[in-house]
Amino acid sequence: MTAAAAGFVGVAGLVGGAALAAFAVLLPVCVGPDRMRTVLSDRDLLRERAVGIAPYVAGLALVLAVNKGSIRRIEAFSFEYGYRATTAIYAIEGDLVAAIQDAVPRAAVYYFGPMYVVGYVVLVAFPVAAYAFAERLRPLKRLVAAYAVNYAVAIACYAGIVAYGPRNYPAVPGADPSAAPVEPLLLDWFGGVTQLTSQVNAATNVFPSLHTALSVTVFLAAVSTHEEFPRWTYVAGALAGSIVVATVFLGIHWVTDVVAGGVLAAGSVAAANRIVD
Repeated sequence: MTAAAAGFVGVAGLVGGAALAAFAVLLPVCVGPDRMRTVLSDRDLLRERAVGIAPYVAGLALVLAVNKGSIRRIEAFSFEYGYRATTAIYAIEGDLVAAIQDAVPRAAVYYFGPMYVVGYVVLVAFPVAAYAFAERLRPLKRLVAAYAVNYAVAIACYAGIVAYGPRNYPAVPGADPSAAPVEPLLLDWFGGVTQLTSQVNAATNVFPSLHTALSVTVFLAAVSTHEEFPRWTYVAGALAGSIVVATVFLGIHWVTDVVAGGVLAAGSVAAANRIVD
């Protein structure tokens, strides 16, 4: 195994282990052992739910497979035919990201860095497990459908728009030489994370922010299931808010990307509500 592969496995294992530890805490707190025991002990119900969710999981898996298998092709297509939006984004918001970095103490990177990586995995994955124990399967169907819509629309956007994050702005042709520098805090403080993110993303996949889109999607879903999972609503809100701030503070996304991600989330949830009967 090469050093790069070993590094990737190490980071992935660390993230996975932290996520599993979070699951071990959140499942009994947000779902409850009695609810879990009731569902897990009913084999007919488990079979019924597996059959019911299968088409939605298959649809999401297809979208993810297309995304994973076509990352470099999509990147090449966008460079050939896409709209180069980085300088236009800077013209809209200027040095806002740099100002946010200046306003937040550097020590906050020890919170926002893990939130961006581990917190995001927990936020996106946990409700899939939690909603499997819901009274009805509809919340899980809506969530999985919303994930698929988010990814599908994001892939189309990444194919049509070439945009670099604020940390890469100075190297973009036509960049304003007087722009305030944005520090790549995630890369500076948690460099090993790049071995993980580079496997699932490209440097130009910033508009819209998919971290924001999926985080807001989960929060909106949590609000809609508040009556059944009240504690999860507050946890999801805290995680989603932290991740949205992290994307900007760490120099990964523009505020414009975050706003677009929020709009994508709202649209995806609305579409999922129409898709799921």
